[in-house]
Amino acid sequence: MVKENRELEIEKLKAEVEWLKKGLKERKKYGLVWEEKPEEVVEMCKEKLLVLKEIKDKEIITDKDKPVNLLIEGDNYHALSVLNYTHAGKIDVIYIDPPYNTGNKDFIFNDKYVDPEDSYRHSKWISFMEKRLKLAKNLLKDTGVIFISIDDNEVAQLKLLMDNPD
Repeated sequence: MVKENRELEIEKLKAEVEWLKKGLKERKKYGLVWEEKPEEVVEMCKEKLLVLKEIKDKEIITDKDKPVNLLIEGDNYHALSVLNYTHAGKIDVIYIDPPYNTGNKDFIFNDKYVDPEDSYRHSKWISFMEKRLKLAKNLLKDTGVIFISIDDNEVAQLKLLMDNPD
């Protein structure tokens, strides 16, 4: 009886290993993998309709014959979400200067909360960036480009993220 139970357990384990192998074969072979980090701002944007409010005393004064420019002050995820309703596929150039994941306390993505010894510090940053880059990419024309300022702390991860076709 013990031998039969043992053989049954071995067969179950073999079946599970085969199932796992099959799943691995169906996955990407190469790429950037990170732990997703939920953000309050993303969840809030799913539940509420965001609206931009024009502030006349901060208006950019230009010649009426020139293109209209906008200065949007606020959370970058909010702004990108709203722009996706009005400008999807219409933008030529995007320039971003994201947090560098260096310990800066003066930014909404508080670099200080990511402990330098935290083995997931890059995952937290990539999760933050990936959500915003997807929104930004959706704004671009087919011929559009994104320029990003970054330092050595996250340049390798950012390159992999930008090379990701998703």
